[in-house]
Amino acid sequence: MTNIQVLVVEDESVVALDICKKLIDMDYGVAALASTGEEAIHQAASTGPDLVLMDVKLAGTMSGIEAAGEIQRRFNIPVIYLTAHSDSRTLQQAQITEPYGYCLKPFDEAELRVAMEMGLYRHNKITERKRFDATLMETLHSQALRDPLTGLYNRRYLEESLNQHLHSAMRHGMHFGLIMLDVDHFKRFNDQFGHAAGDTVLRELGSLLQNQFRGEDVVCRYGGEEFLIILSDASLENVQKVAERLRVQVRHMNIEHDRRVLGSVTLSLGVVVFPEHGATAEALLRNADAALYRAKAGGRDRAAVGQSVAEVSKLRVARKQRKSPCSETSSRARATG
Repeated sequence: MTNIQVLVVEDESVVALDICKKLIDMDYGVAALASTGEEAIHQAASTGPDLVLMDVKLAGTMSGIEAAGEIQRRFNIPVIYLTAHSDSRTLQQAQITEPYGYCLKPFDEAELRVAMEMGLYRHNKITERKRFDATLMETLHSQALRDPLTGLYNRRYLEESLNQHLHSAMRHGMHFGLIMLDVDHFKRFNDQFGHAAGDTVLRELGSLLQNQFRGEDVVCRYGGEEFLIILSDASLENVQKVAERLRVQVRHMNIEHDRRVLGSVTLSLGVVVFPEHGATAEALLRNADAALYRAKAGGRDRAAVGQSVAEVSKLRVARKQRKSPCSETSSRARATG
């Protein structure tokens, strides 16, 4: 067991040397000796032992219980208490730090060995469980934010990320872009080749999108055959170039399912930028969706740019004027005049 290094914390030098001798006889290594709580923390930080044997009663301002709690919290090193105090009050105080075992003085090698082996075993099991729980939580968190079919971020993540981009852009006076895209005539893939073929189209498109953008950009499956991309720190000109490049790349995709070529895939895209096309997440998404609709209405396989805030304001004023009573009266007067 020479690979197991032990930090011995004991303020009585004779006892400390006796413990070290026992450890060496049992083929454990002695990482360091400490006689105070402060020194124990320092040695734990500098030597990184696998186990700490800690006397509960230490000279100085810090008790063994306090030092043990700090060591376990900061370094995740198991601590076994060495104590001559078997009264319930002392053990109850020590229990707060969740030690990995006790060894009551005086003890022999067999008692010390059992306490250490049990402490190390328990620590390993708890560490494994924590690692498993952390991995599980990370997986569940990822699944909650990822689309299971494409592996891209989902709509929930999009909403959070879009709000973050808005906050950052407003704070630093920056631009960012949105591209909303939709697979043209997607229903024909499902109708002609089956829904599994439609899933293949979405997966292949998701893979292409995943590999085309920078780490700071956000690529999401918005829903169905719609996808949305947030381009960080991008001007309208840059976003338009990206949208056009993406449209051309998708046209050259050669997608197969069950050894059958599915035919060409084309995209319709709506392009907007902050703040020119909206100052809120809702406004930007609504504008991008409207631009996408115009691209569809214009013949598909193309990108359309959203209406600027100034254009939208002019249209609203024009609508109000057309609907106002004065306008209607004037119109009637002109018509009858």
